[in-house]
Amino acid sequence: MYSFGSWMPALKEDLGVGAAEVAAVTGLFQAGFFLGGLPARFLLHHCTHRGAYLLGGLLAAAVFFAVSFAESTWQLYFLFLAGSGMQCAFMAAATLIHRHLSASDAVTATAWGALGSGLGTMVWASLSGILLPALGWRASFRVLAAMLLAIHAVGALGQQRPIPEAAGPPAVKAPHVALLTNLNFVLVAAALGFAYFGYLLPFNIQALDAAQKGISSVHVSIAYNVFGVSAIAGRVLVGVVGRWLHPLYFLTVSFVGVTASCAILAAAQNFETLVSGNVLLGITSGPFVSLVGPVLRELVPLSLLPDAYALVLLPQAASGAAPILAGWIADRSGSYLLGSLVGLAALGVSIVLMGVVCWRFDASASSFKRDEDGDEGGTMDKGSTMDEVSSSDVCSTMDEGSTMDEGSTTAGG
Repeated sequence: MYSFGSWMPALKEDLGVGAAEVAAVTGLFQAGFFLGGLPARFLLHHCTHRGAYLLGGLLAAAVFFAVSFAESTWQLYFLFLAGSGMQCAFMAAATLIHRHLSASDAVTATAWGALGSGLGTMVWASLSGILLPALGWRASFRVLAAMLLAIHAVGALGQQRPIPEAAGPPAVKAPHVALLTNLNFVLVAAALGFAYFGYLLPFNIQALDAAQKGISSVHVSIAYNVFGVSAIAGRVLVGVVGRWLHPLYFLTVSFVGVTASCAILAAAQNFETLVSGNVLLGITSGPFVSLVGPVLRELVPLSLLPDAYALVLLPQAASGAAPILAGWIADRSGSYLLGSLVGLAALGVSIVLMGVVCWRFDASASSFKRDEDGDEGGTMDKGSTMDEVSSSDVCSTMDEGSTMDEGSTTAGG
């Protein structure tokens, strides 16, 4: 998804359409990825993780193959479905990690797994520089379809079923209501929506913006590859130090770094600045990409992770409008700068929202510590976990069997 924008100049030239129309291709593909959390949740509750993973990969490959025969731009908009398929595969893998590992181990495993996004950016960007001149975009899409099939087939082989007691439907009568009454979860979901609006915009318009500024397609491909290399470094950083830093605070700091990186890319006028911005963006986006799952685990019960993923992805679907808006502005102003500034403003809002969540989370943790240091009849049993504290809003809607024991709610009746 990160390097998909590098294919857009070829489509724009072949189909003879405007910047906004071709930007809608990447925008809808991106929106499909985030809205794919809804079918992914359905699949995860009604079939195995491996089944959801394979079905998602098959859908993505089939759509890429089908749109390679497109004769107009609107037919390319079906790439929305390819994005949804990729999300089904992603959610199947991302939620399975937490079914097998402890919270600290899951941070490391998620970070190592996210190395694929950095490596994938390098591979797809390199392929665009090799395949497009030799085959054109149509045949290149067919090659991509074959590669997606092979990748998902191999990935499915490595998956293991979750342990029986961790699998099954969530122990909540109305999971969506439970999640939407958890204010910290709602604020994080909103923050991620604003953040992804600004974060993914440079990837979607970078090639088009660079071509407008006279930067060659070869240099753009190099810039995408540089991002891939530095993204791998950022994910490794998370895997190494993420075990000792709270994921919520680590993610918030990452938002600040991503905002600074996007500002550099918005102002880039030459190849050197473009590369510098991509290096910084790759490193700072490590926590940004790797820590969503661990953060959700801090805020909601483990059984609600698939539902939480599906809901938290919905606001992120708005990021699909970012390249369309930037392209529309560029068609009228002749520059992508104003569109980039809108993205930076969205990132600024996300930082504020995450700051509020950190403050609330820290306050609730401090309150729990004070209660624990008081008398023996505190507000929770000694065996209660921090997951229960941070997801207290959710617990209020659970069945009696999944809530805290009556003796842990008061000091002595």
